[in-house]
Amino acid sequence: MTDSTTATVTADVNTPPGARVPFLDVARALAMIGVVLMNAPAVVFAAERAGERTPDALTSAVDAGLTLLMSGKARALLMVLLGAGAVFAWRSAARRGGAPLALMLRRYLVLGVLFGIPHLWVFSGDILTHYALTALVLAPLMPLLLAGSRARPLYAAALSFAVAPVVEAFAPQTHELAVLVVLVPQTLGFFCVGVWLARRPEAAPGGPGGPFRLPRRLVALGLVGQVLGVVTMVADEVFFPLELDADGVPVGLGPDGMPPSEPGSDMLVSVGGTLMGLGGALFYLGLVWWLMDRGRTCARGLGRLAPLGRMTLTAYLGSTLVFLVVMGPFEGEVPLLAQYGLAAAYFVVVALAARWWARRFRLGPLEWVWRSLTLLRPVPMRRPAVVPAAGGPAAGTGETGQRAETAAGRLGSPGA
Repeated sequence: MTDSTTATVTADVNTPPGARVPFLDVARALAMIGVVLMNAPAVVFAAERAGERTPDALTSAVDAGLTLLMSGKARALLMVLLGAGAVFAWRSAARRGGAPLALMLRRYLVLGVLFGIPHLWVFSGDILTHYALTALVLAPLMPLLLAGSRARPLYAAALSFAVAPVVEAFAPQTHELAVLVVLVPQTLGFFCVGVWLARRPEAAPGGPGGPFRLPRRLVALGLVGQVLGVVTMVADEVFFPLELDADGVPVGLGPDGMPPSEPGSDMLVSVGGTLMGLGGALFYLGLVWWLMDRGRTCARGLGRLAPLGRMTLTAYLGSTLVFLVVMGPFEGEVPLLAQYGLAAAYFVVVALAARWWARRFRLGPLEWVWRSLTLLRPVPMRRPAVVPAAGGPAAGTGETGQRAETAAGRLGSPGA
């Protein structure tokens, strides 16, 4: 290793172990809200999706608006944040003198086997299994991505994004597992963008204070990415138009009722989806960061979502349970607006519950199970009661106690 490489690795490993990164917790909460909103009509089919109800103007407008704002973008943001969290967990293990690679492999094996696969059995749109699989590919690459130039993860992301359309266009996708494997290159690219973000000094725990230029640049890059994504999708329509018969039915449907696959079209769609997802992720990430840097009012308001961002595994799996219990017996009968309303109400309750929980406990319920199995020992759950100094807040409660959480605490959420 060269002297410059050694210096970079040392700087990364020696990141201060104190405070979390507040804007990342808030962004993670917003990403999870977006993912669950998009999942609500997929976990249990809405009446409109089942053809039992004709969508009215309001339903169409709400559905189109949420799809435009969240579809693909919330998942992409969550993937970027997972990549950043992998760096924090790696540094934490290295700082304690442990084996970061073994820890990361165990961490995502537990996520996939204990949480992802069972969830996939009840909901085909599960993200945990796929994220865990991709993280297992990312793990052996981490020493390379954390060494040398801070731009190295971006080069790796560009390579992954370049490979993804070819894999998606030509690899067989005969069953759900094959689909998960085919999407690994694209997801790995998003993870690498997160690794780049975590290596930026502005985003480091205990790093230099803001305001920074980077958030505004992320917003601008995000907008450019989304525009390029739309242009790519339009190009697909122009170069590979769908042929329709006199009744408006696509011509040449296959046995599965789908139009025949066109590799060129599949590649353009993949590139367009990547650009729009990455653009949305960077836009929302930069916007949250910029707003939290603007002053105490914005930071305090958005910061109320931070406890939810530290309990995303519990929130994600809990949402599927709630949807199945409340709407499952009425599949195909519940209006789409009612489903979105249930998802919104769920997060109001969970966000309030997360704030109450965070004052008393270090980790969410499922986050505690995940971290304990990762570390192969039960970890402390309840926050210690500390007698405050005269005139000062209690060290184990409120925002002060949350900021005192060690970097090892980042093992507790899928985006962390």
